[in-house]
Amino acid sequence: MIKKNIDSYGQKNGSSHREGSRTRFLRQKATRVLMTGLIVGGLLSGCGMKSAGETNPASGMKPGQQLTVIDTDAARQQVTDELVVSSIDRLGDVYARSWLSDEELIVERKTRLWIHNVKTDKERILTPGRKAPQLLAVVSPDQRHVFFTEGSTSSKYDIQGYILELSTGKVTSVGKLDMTNEVSWSDENHLITGTPDGKIQLIGLDGKAEELSFQDPNHSELMSHVEKVGNAIFYTGSDKQGYPVLNRFTLNHPQAVTIAEGAMSFAVSPDGKSIAIEKRKWNTSEPARMIILDEQGKEKGIVGQGTLMSRGSWSSDGSKLAFSIYDEDQQGMRGLYVFDQSTGKTTPVTTDIQSYDSPTVWSPSARFLSMYQNISEGGKQLNQSYIVEFKGK
Repeated sequence: MIKKNIDSYGQKNGSSHREGSRTRFLRQKATRVLMTGLIVGGLLSGCGMKSAGETNPASGMKPGQQLTVIDTDAARQQVTDELVVSSIDRLGDVYARSWLSDEELIVERKTRLWIHNVKTDKERILTPGRKAPQLLAVVSPDQRHVFFTEGSTSSKYDIQGYILELSTGKVTSVGKLDMTNEVSWSDENHLITGTPDGKIQLIGLDGKAEELSFQDPNHSELMSHVEKVGNAIFYTGSDKQGYPVLNRFTLNHPQAVTIAEGAMSFAVSPDGKSIAIEKRKWNTSEPARMIILDEQGKEKGIVGQGTLMSRGSWSSDGSKLAFSIYDEDQQGMRGLYVFDQSTGKTTPVTTDIQSYDSPTVWSPSARFLSMYQNISEGGKQLNQSYIVEFKGK
């Protein structure tokens, strides 16, 4: 089960951590506020961004807002000029982690990492001979290395990180990891992560860490997510009141500046020109919104909204953004969506997937998309992974 594995080994959202106390407080605070008075509908506005569904007026909505009405059956296989869903397959009781290729997906099954072939359904072990519990795996941008973590049966707080070289099978240790900070690939040769004392490190393929120098006026000690694109580094920080913000600095200009307030999560496109943030306005009844910003933080438009949503995930070419929404309003946006930058449209993929606390992951060519969530089946709670295949153009 998702919650059980998180508590046991500190793995969540494709990261090597348990959700920190402040993050849990902010998430719970946002949930309580939004539950008390939701604004119905799916607002899609700005820069020509349009609704993929039909629009109907709804009571309580402001002029100019649109309500996206999703037909449950039609959403299972949406066909538009821009996006065609070929199939949606399920993998029972596994966590979908990261794609090695368009055919091979790394999954975690019962604390072991396997390479699952989506065409043949055959599997092979990722790291033969290793015995420690394994949960997390993230493939490098060039598909040559895999960052993975191992836990300890003696202590749920003991998380070790490793880099696997796929061509040789060589495993390099990166040492003990903090459970409140994610580790991700910044480029083909480096990992990037925050530290418990508010610092940022680059970790090379040799496992050695290099600290980045920068100045943050508020010096947030909780930087759960960090991304590097070119010379620009983006990270989640805090304002003077302790609310989340998105900060940015460059290697040439290390003074961090805030480019978005209320940013619960973010994802930067591979070219660094677009940023998707989950934005919330505190002490209001407004729902969370998925907003696209440019690299300086200027708002381009809103592509989704709901009670809770997953962090956005960009395809490797930066053309599409996938995210999942859970909404208390039955007429609101619910399920898995894909936003296409070239058309400005947000398309519903399926209403079966409404998980807000697990990552969506694209295959290298963006032909496949994977995600997992916890489901109830036969009175039992199971991990259910989904593989969405899109038809080629």
